[in-house]
Amino acid sequence: MRRVKPSRKTASIRKITELAVAAPQVVAIRTARMLAAGAHPGATDRAEFSLMGREKIAAAAESMFAMAAQMVKTQQEYARAAALQWWKLWTTPWLFGAYRPLVQTLASLPQAALIAVPTPTQRRRAVGKLVEAAVTPVHKRATGNARRLGKIKKR
Repeated sequence: MRRVKPSRKTASIRKITELAVAAPQVVAIRTARMLAAGAHPGATDRAEFSLMGREKIAAAAESMFAMAAQMVKTQQEYARAAALQWWKLWTTPWLFGAYRPLVQTLASLPQAALIAVPTPTQRRRAVGKLVEAAVTPVHKRATGNARRLGKIKKR
């Protein structure tokens, strides 16, 4: 049987669902460790709590950077589409319009009102890519922590 690659939408939903399951697990495990450590945590607990803070800052920074990079890509795609539309408008041979009625000439040109306006489909895809970029670093950290902290240590 042939394996089907999941769509971007399916992959995003899967990541968000995994994040919704992993994050409460990590919070519960770390909260229990904090309560068990009490007022004077040991070296292992202090290292884990320090790691927790660093990971949160790193994941937030990565998420913001990924969102900014995706926004730049989206803006470049929109600018390219607008430039191509304007290029098409200004490279259309106006000379040939002299041999037919003005109404036909104007109808054959791109409509100026529609130039450089993203379609609803393009906007949905852009938002989906933005969400994917934002969730990926947080998902990676949360699921990794859930696997690492969920392992039962044998004594």
